[in-house]
Amino acid sequence: MTKSNTAKGWLFSVLLAFCPYCLATPTLEKVLDGDTVVIRDEGHTYHLRLLDIDAPELHQAFGKQSRRSLNTLCSQAEIEVHVQGQDMYGRTLGHLYCGHMDASQSQIAVGMAWFNQRYSHRSELKTLQQQAQQQGLGLWQQADPTPPWQWRKLYGQHYRHQE
Repeated sequence: MTKSNTAKGWLFSVLLAFCPYCLATPTLEKVLDGDTVVIRDEGHTYHLRLLDIDAPELHQAFGKQSRRSLNTLCSQAEIEVHVQGQDMYGRTLGHLYCGHMDASQSQIAVGMAWFNQRYSHRSELKTLQQQAQQQGLGLWQQADPTPPWQWRKLYGQHYRHQE
């Protein structure tokens, strides 16, 4: 073994001793809906709300299809999570990559979520949404789909009491 390899091995051992979870990869525990998942990472579990999108609620038209779409993309894939912080409700916010695919981008591209232009400035996602609309994909099959933020205003109180 060369000096260089010995030094690399020693450094790796030291890093691993001080950070036993550095090599841990997050796992997807559950897909709750089209824009929220449960992640287990470094010994704890948390809900991750995907940035840049707003997917239909489960009891809303295309809600279950949106959840199924995200589950299909991520359930068997190696995942990567980039946590960006928390929102005013204390939810963990971030980006989810499933098999190196941006889950938010994928959900918009197949018509299973709206681009959340109130909180995102990723213009490529707006373009993807326009393409999905033009092609009539997913929720854009409907003549006039109700965005989830409007649906929550109309039915949110009743919906929460049924959960």
